[in-house]
Amino acid sequence: MALNFMATFRNRHFHSFLGNLVTAFFNVLSFALLVRVLSIPDFGEWVLFIATYNILDQIRTGLLQSGIIKFYAGVEMPTAKKVIGAAWYISLILTLSYVVLGALVYFVAYEKFNDTWHFFLQWIGIVALLSLPWNFATWVLQAEHRFDNIVKIRLVQNGSFLVFLGALYLSHTLTIQSVLYAFAASMALASIYSLLAKWTGVRSLAFKTKEHGMELFRFGRLVVGSMVSSSLISYSDNLVIRTMMNPAAVAIYSIPQKFMEVIEIILRSFVATAQPTLSAAANRKDYAAVARAFCRYTGTVSILIIPFILGLIILTKPLIIILADKAYLGATDVVRIFLFSAILWPIDRFIGVTLDMINKPAVNLYKNILKLVLNVACDLLFVYFFNDIRSVAFSSLLNVVFAAAFGYYFIKKYLKVSIREICVYGWQECITLINKLRNKHYAAE
Repeated sequence: MALNFMATFRNRHFHSFLGNLVTAFFNVLSFALLVRVLSIPDFGEWVLFIATYNILDQIRTGLLQSGIIKFYAGVEMPTAKKVIGAAWYISLILTLSYVVLGALVYFVAYEKFNDTWHFFLQWIGIVALLSLPWNFATWVLQAEHRFDNIVKIRLVQNGSFLVFLGALYLSHTLTIQSVLYAFAASMALASIYSLLAKWTGVRSLAFKTKEHGMELFRFGRLVVGSMVSSSLISYSDNLVIRTMMNPAAVAIYSIPQKFMEVIEIILRSFVATAQPTLSAAANRKDYAAVARAFCRYTGTVSILIIPFILGLIILTKPLIIILADKAYLGATDVVRIFLFSAILWPIDRFIGVTLDMINKPAVNLYKNILKLVLNVACDLLFVYFFNDIRSVAFSSLLNVVFAAAFGYYFIKKYLKVSIREICVYGWQECITLINKLRNKHYAAE
């Protein structure tokens, strides 16, 4: 009977959740260490570097991850090798272009950057290259529904980074430069592990074809546009704050982003498992099933995150002190504004995923571009008049409201959904989940 209870945790939904939890857990610990050791200006520069790297990484992920899942999963081995080979070819060209781009920016715009960014520009392309094998392995493993191995890769990468930071701290050699070395080393270690485990499919590079490469590119270009424009929203916040205020304000503004990891863990986990469900129904042209799945996932996650949002709002100040330091209590109002807006995150995210799965990625792209334009305009306007990071957070709140309303308007054009159905299906699914856990618990006893 105990085995029945443990079986609850041996499924792809739990492994997906665990993978995101591992990443968030180690990221929070690394964040807490860096925010205490680095000066506020240096920490602000590190936050901006990570944001820049994430933009490059998401371009690569957006271009290839969804395409690999779509064209690799469930096909015969000869075709699968061609897909993976073509994806490797594209990813290598793109990643090497990052190395060249970093060098060009370094030499062409040298006088426009400080010494810290001279150092960053030399390394950003190299870090992207070191991270490629383990990133690619996670895409293949997701297509194969092997989320347990993704957990192992993330444990190696995030865990080793924390260990390296701890060693630097104990040896009193933790500087912004040594942090980057540690970050690069953790990427290399995770990639070596993935290569030794033979999860990357790199040998399939020999089977690449132009046909499959073009197929991946055509599918991925709209997805990458949506991902990058969405990621640029947070990046634009940091850039406006640094340009119109100062790096220290960027450091303060980074605090709520770590708080929101709690919500993101739940959201990313459900999105990862919802994608194949929505895709399968869409491929069958069963749009009623797509609508039900959309309502079920959106409603369930919206309900599940409410207790977390309330708890974080109540405990904001003590958690800031634990996570960072009393010097960062100025982020309290910013954190609470972000938490208030998070209730609309599930409907915005699942609208985007569903539009992609029903072959309407262009609508999702337009939505995210409009979000970015609105965000930048509000950031510039609010900071100019108020010169306060809370105004940037309020800009993000308006942005989420707009995105949810815009996306809901368009999703209703393609699917028969309603707010009432989202609430009903979500509540029913939550009750079902609770009953399943209760039954497993009684069976274990």
